[in-house]
Amino acid sequence: MVNNKRNVIIAAILCVCCVVSAIYISSCSKPKKGPTCDNYQCTNGGYCSVDTYSKNVFYPHDYNSSALHCNCPDDGVILPHCNCPGGYEGTYCENAFVTKYLREWDVTQTVLSSDSANTVGRVSTYSVFLLQSSTPTTFFINNICDSSNYNNIICTVDSTNSHNFVIDTISAFHMFYQHFKFTKEGIGNISADDSTITATIWTRHLNYNVNWQNDVLKLVMTPHHQ
Repeated sequence: MVNNKRNVIIAAILCVCCVVSAIYISSCSKPKKGPTCDNYQCTNGGYCSVDTYSKNVFYPHDYNSSALHCNCPDDGVILPHCNCPGGYEGTYCENAFVTKYLREWDVTQTVLSSDSANTVGRVSTYSVFLLQSSTPTTFFINNICDSSNYNNIICTVDSTNSHNFVIDTISAFHMFYQHFKFTKEGIGNISADDSTITATIWTRHLNYNVNWQNDVLKLVMTPHHQ
């Protein structure tokens, strides 16, 4: 009789263990219900999608990520995120590429090379104004080379890296009539923390001796502080 009771108890314990194991395995094998795109608002034509990432990926700062982890080695984290159209970036596509450029900048301009040897290394300082244009990937430079005659120079931000841009020569064709022009497309970039712009431009102008002079200029810009 005692043996029968013992066998029943052992069988019951084994049954409970099997049930618990099945529940645990089932909970680990079934994907956890993660967040969806509901109430995840993308702006400027962006759209939301949900992808699977590793455990160590952080959620956007304002999204509740609680109760999404399973205690299993291969568990992943499911995140909603915005896919932004060209020219926009940010968690919710809220920023145009050009937003980080638009302000007044203090410029330190250095002559890197020149037809006139005595101007090489010459440094000048002034301010420029980077202004919004009609698209999220272009902006204007005003007062370049410290001249109010040289305004509305179009800059185009790289479509794959918003920290790089080019300075258009075609938009500055009118400079020729002011005895100044760009001889090739200028290039520039803004630092990762948006605190410094570095650009190089190639110019041709009439100097004080009324001779044409070709210069390569380096411009280092920092935000203007009054």
